[in-house]
Amino acid sequence: MEHLDLNDACVPMRVDLNASDADESPVLEQICPLWVHDLATAQQPVLVLFRQTVDEVSSDSTTLLQSNPRRLRVRGVVTPRMIHARSLTWRPLVEAGDVVGVVFLLGIGRPDSEDDVKPASKTNARVDAVTRIEVRTSLHKWTISADALDSIAVVQSSYSPLAMASGMTDPSSYLMFPDPRGYIDSMSALRTQIQRGEEVGYVPVHEMCVTSQIDKLLLRGNASETSELNDAARRVWITTKQFFKGLSELTADCITGYNAAEIERVGAFELRNRHDAWRRRVV
Repeated sequence: MEHLDLNDACVPMRVDLNASDADESPVLEQICPLWVHDLATAQQPVLVLFRQTVDEVSSDSTTLLQSNPRRLRVRGVVTPRMIHARSLTWRPLVEAGDVVGVVFLLGIGRPDSEDDVKPASKTNARVDAVTRIEVRTSLHKWTISADALDSIAVVQSSYSPLAMASGMTDPSSYLMFPDPRGYIDSMSALRTQIQRGEEVGYVPVHEMCVTSQIDKLLLRGNASETSELNDAARRVWITTKQFFKGLSELTADCITGYNAAEIERVGAFELRNRHDAWRRRVV
């Protein structure tokens, strides 16, 4: 979670150096204009991540948001990153020979329903995991209740420690929630601040949203594990989804609340009735 104190002198001055002196286009600060992106495509994403480059934050350059009926610009624009998946599998998360949780793999192979239609192709299905979800919880916890999750990490295939350190991949490639319940509480408190009109900003690069597609992913059983562990993994997935949905709601509320505040601040009144149109597309 990353929020800005708008009274802090470190927040960039609202001066568009790339515009001419006569250009008085309103400049919105570090918003995520999701309403200009299509979340209702034929292949709806499962996850919606958010990214903002260092250059977008540190420079005085702006992004043109619209030209008509007048110019609107954004400094430090936040852009969505859509993650599509069609299959869901799992395996134990093992470290030093000990099971420390569950790994869920979102893949781009055909879903199970299509595998059943074309059995000859089943060996080629579910290749290339696009996202790895690591849920840490003790073996005793996740086989008994699945309620007490110690941490959740959402890792994209583009992530590696070296790529992250060298700036070749953005922070959204590795999202860590070390205390899921505590994280929800912190996000809820931030939403309350934004809804009260307190002068805080919000940059969602450490959070994510999910769409209804997440409920359409059917967890495939792991033939290498016992039926008891497969049942336990399903319970962990249900609990993990509950966390994702709660996080998604809070993230979306914080984005729309902060965007609305920026729209009011610069007087971009033409956006009032459409800036939150995307909200119904996420859980």
